[in-house]
Amino acid sequence: MTSYDVIDRINLIIETEQISRDALSQKTGIGYTRWTNTLQRKTKLRHEEIEAIGNAWPEYMLWLAYGIEKPEMGQISPMTKKSLGD
Repeated sequence: MTSYDVIDRINLIIETEQISRDALSQKTGIGYTRWTNTLQRKTKLRHEEIEAIGNAWPEYMLWLAYGIEKPEMGQISPMTKKSLGD
């Protein structure tokens, strides 16, 4: 099993959802520059970014925060979403 940190998990969500950083900024209400710096690990991730991603994609909340899935509760990872073909 591959271990991902929160930044890796956010990048997987962006890749799976095929969303640009500009669209990510619009969807989360967090500035483009802030996302760019955070995702390039130039600044620390804040809880506001985690909450914004979780609110934008609620199906990933548990996986985003803790790296675990509970499919029976609708909590999946992007890899599970890809395998389901959604």
